[in-house]
Order: sequence, then structure tokens, then C-alpha cells
Amino acid sequence: MQNSNSSRLALVAAAAVMAIPGLAKAQVKVGVMQGLSGPPAIVDFGESYLQGVKLALKDYEANGGKTKIELVVYDDEANPQRAVSLAQRLIQNDRVPVVIGTVSSGNVLAMAPLFQKAGVPLVAGPAAVTSITQQFINEKPSYIFRCSMVTRFETNAVTDWAAASNRKIGLIHSTTGAGLTAVKEIDEDLKAKGKSLAVVEAAAPGVSDLTPQLIKMRDAGVDLVLNFHESYELTFRPLSRINYRPTIAGPWGLSSMKVPDIVGRDALEGTIMSQAFDASTPRGKSFNERMRQEYGSAYRWPLVASLGYDAGQIVFKAVEHVGKADPAAIRDAIEDTDGLQAVTATPTRPFSATDHECLDKKDVFLGVWKSGTVERVK
Repeated sequence: MQNSNSSRLALVAAAAVMAIPGLAKAQVKVGVMQGLSGPPAIVDFGESYLQGVKLALKDYEANGGKTKIELVVYDDEANPQRAVSLAQRLIQNDRVPVVIGTVSSGNVLAMAPLFQKAGVPLVAGPAAVTSITQQFINEKPSYIFRCSMVTRFETNAVTDWAAASNRKIGLIHSTTGAGLTAVKEIDEDLKAKGKSLAVVEAAAPGVSDLTPQLIKMRDAGVDLVLNFHESYELTFRPLSRINYRPTIAGPWGLSSMKVPDIVGRDALEGTIMSQAFDASTPRGKSFNERMRQEYGSAYRWPLVASLGYDAGQIVFKAVEHVGKADPAAIRDAIEDTDGLQAVTATPTRPFSATDHECLDKKDVFLGVWKSGTVERVK
């Protein structure tokens, strides 16, 4: 009987403590939208970015985060109409004060105006099309941020290297918005450096064979192929069959660990791509090890996962600073982020009132496939 009374008293005391203002943890919902079904490349991006966000939340909690954070995760299926519908649900029904996502640049461009109008901050990623933050940055204030690679910075890094290589350059690109943006920016960059594309070949995103395009490259003497088609593996598949071995260079998608599984390590050896995560640094090594422990074989894309992790760090840091579901205050805290210990090349103070990109041109470098791993180009 005495034990029973003691238990009741303990419960009453705990309830009383929780009722004291300021002692109970506030709870804030954070929206996350990613492409988690649909084309394999989309899912690869979406799942990897989400893995990073979830590990950032786990670390936030383990380090004594003062605000309880709940992730509200939705799959937009890389469909713009669904993304808009989910954005409305997050704003109106879930009433989240901040959102992270998504993979498809078209989805982000479709839903970003909703978040801007509603005054709910969006940290976009891993969508990369250059214009995502630029179209809102002059609005005072802008609610649209990004923690991802940016197509313009990627093409700058690749074309700087390509122009200095003294090779004959060809380009394969998709007919999606991302592919068309890439070809425009690559052409402009090379012309500014006194270079030009010898061959340009386009292909729809749903094609399954790029043999005709690569034969044209081979016959024109192209020895450096810039691969900006979303189905990255298609450029590699015909090469041995048509007796063609150019150097391949392209965007960060070429660094997925799924690519060597599909095309083989030998075919991928020496391939160049843009990067913002250096696995050779102490933080990079530690992050890789922890992700493997957390996700095992499901961890397959260090760069995308690390950007998701840093996006999570930025958002959770801002939420803790504000301590409640206040979108305007969280927006300001995101913009004022300082002291960030990023695992990517993201600086300690990533944003300003005139720059809502976590990465800038100077933060993007090149990686190369060597013996089954991506190393930083020295």
C-alpha cells in the first residue's frame, strides 16, 4: 500500500513539474518532402537526403535539444501537382513552421511560391536548378533557402576543368528543365573561356539507350563527354560495345554508390564529377562511418546524405533558437545561422540577406572515381 501511494505521489509530482511554464519541452513539427517513390534516380536522391535529415535529428536529440521536434514526412513522388498539394497540406493542415525538400527542381519551383506567400520558410534540397532561390531573394524577406548543390556552380567547376584539359568536348543532356538549364550554362561558360562544344546531343528522360548519340561523339573525335542526362548510367553502357573510351565528367549524380553497381568499377574509373563532401577529412570519415552504422547497405550516397544532414542541422538549430512554431522567427534564425559545424563544404555562416544558398561557387570542387570510391581531385 505504501509503495502504491508512493507511486501515485511520484506521478502527481511529475505532472506538477511538467505543468510549470518553461520546464516542459515545447514541440515543433518540421515538414519534410522528398521523392521517395518513382524513378530510381529520384528515390536515390530522396532517400539519401532524408537519411541525413534523420541522423541530424538523432544527433540533435542526443545532444540535449531543448525543443522536441517531430518530422512530418511526405512522398511527393516527383510529381509537381502532388508537391503543390502536399505543400498546402503542410501549411494549412499540419501548420508546420518550416519545411525541408525536395528532389525535383520542378516540384520546388511549383511549390516555393506557396511557402513564400504563406510566410513559411522552405529549405530546398536536393533540387539543384540555379533559379530556385534567385527568384525570391529580392523579396523582403525571402522565405526560400537551399542546402544543396547548385547547377550553375556545378557547371562552373566542370567547365573550368574541361576548358583547361585541351580536349575535344561533347555534351549529352536530357530534355528536362535540369538538362536544358545545364546545356545553356555549360555553353555560356565554355564560350566565356574561349572554348566550344564540338557535339551536343539531347535525349528524353525516358530513353533506355544512348548508343546513337555516343557513336556521333566517337566519330567526331570527342574525347571528353560531359554527361548531364539524369539516367547517368546510360552514357557508360554502350562504350565497350562501340570501342569508345572517352573521359566522362558531369554533375554530382555520378557520385552515387549505385552507379558503380550498375556500370561496373572499370567503366567508371577516372570519371569526374562536382562535389561538396570530402570523405578524406576527419569529419567526412566520421560521418561516413556513422551513416554506415545507422543505415548499413541502404547508405549509398555520401554527398546527398551529408547535405541532408547539414540542412537538418540548420533547421533544428533555428527551431531550438526560437523554441516554438513561429515561421517568421525561424526564418530569421535560419538566415542568421552561425557557428555551423557542417560535414559538407558549407561554411559556418551559410546565409545572408542577399544569399540563401548554403554552398557558393568557391565551396564546390571536383571528385574522381578511383578504385570504387570518390576522391577529391588534387
